[in-house]
Amino acid sequence: RLLLNKTDLVSEAEELDRIEARLRGINGFAPIQRCAHSDVSVGSVLGINGFDLQRALKASPTLLDARGGETKHDASVTSVSIDQGAARHMRTVQQGALDLALLQSWISQLLEERGGDMYRMKGVLHIAHAEQRFVYHA
Repeated sequence: RLLLNKTDLVSEAEELDRIEARLRGINGFAPIQRCAHSDVSVGSVLGINGFDLQRALKASPTLLDARGGETKHDASVTSVSIDQGAARHMRTVQQGALDLALLQSWISQLLEERGGDMYRMKGVLHIAHAEQRFVYHA
């Protein structure tokens, strides 16, 4: 599912139609949902079983081929990693569970200050007092 957000900032419907056409060119299978202020129900994005391996293989038969062609990456895109499992002398963060309030505050500040430079955030988080770890992907 593709969420076309901030539609309230677009004054002409033709512009939204043009953007939707571009999105359909990238992924013709995914339904597009227009929204404003990220106002979408959780049920419309979670547990929808949107990935179908057989359909993906039809669209890209070499998807799982490890000997496939080299992936092209944009040299201007970089990565930053925080690894609590690194050797102690290499670690730049303390090991242990994360304080949820501090994590949320840090992520909010990071997105506010550098959000325009970011493409993706992901990780497995150990939150203090939680019985399980959480997969974070944004």
